Amino acid sequence: MLNATSQKLGDSTVLRCQGRIVLGDAYAILRNAVLRQTHTRTLILDLAQVDRIDAGGLGVLLGLREWAYSHATRFQLMNVINQVEHVLALTKLDRVLEFCSVEDMLHLLHFAAAIAPRSVDQANQRMMKDCKSSVEGQDAPPAVGRNSLLATRLDS
Repeated sequence: MLNATSQKLGDSTVLRCQGRIVLGDAYAILRNAVLRQTHTRTLILDLAQVDRIDAGGLGVLLGLREWAYSHATRFQLMNVINQVEHVLALTKLDRVLEFCSVEDMLHLLHFAAAIAPRSVDQANQRMMKDCKSSVEGQDAPPAVGRNSLLATRLDS
């Protein structure tokens, strides 16, 4: 079984894959996860937790690479572990597919660290604004104390 989760970092998306890219549902899961990333300039597949890929999985990677190219999206692989790297080398696909460099990864991490505090702060500001606007113009409900709730229960 393959799991794929995405993380948006500015105009880049990192798709973290976990499991095996082998015959079965994995092809559709990976394909659907990638095809949902329509508004990204760089799509990076993080394969750190993918321990196996078969010929069909290689075909899916090539198809996704072509899809990304046709949508002006850069397609890269990142954190390819030994078993998968060996298959890519044997099939010479390591010469065709692009790999995310250490410099690219550091840039993404720096960007993520820079936007994280701002995005949390912006989310908090929006939440406060939404709460404030929903309360304004409404009469406050009558205060209900703990004792009145207890009395209501005892009367019932």
